[in-house]
Amino acid sequence: MGDDPEMWLTYDEAASRLGILPDSVRRRAAARKWPRRLGNDGRARVRIPPDAIPPDIWGDVTPARTPDASAELNEARVEISALKAELAGVRDRLSDTQADRDRWRAQAELLAETRKPVIGFLGRLLGRG
Repeated sequence: MGDDPEMWLTYDEAASRLGILPDSVRRRAAARKWPRRLGNDGRARVRIPPDAIPPDIWGDVTPARTPDASAELNEARVEISALKAELAGVRDRLSDTQADRDRWRAQAELLAETRKPVIGFLGRLLGRG
């Protein structure tokens, strides 16, 4: 597809490959001076340079229509439910941990306010106690 240096397409085909309208292909072909010729069917064709067509990075994205697809979908739903439950548990533990942290912080602040400075031997010697 993109490796063919001689890719002659109708305006409709080119529009489909480029993801634009046929009129836009006509304007682009004229502006970029892409060669144009009539095909055996009488329809105009334009030569599209290989670098003008974006690569098909998605391929066929049509979902598989197999019996396994239903089973995989059910497995995914079960896994999502389990992950939601686990997330709820993690959130609960986080909330508990934050509450514990806040209690310890309050306890530390209370101790810092009520604590008298310890005056040791050096303090008494220097007359601070």
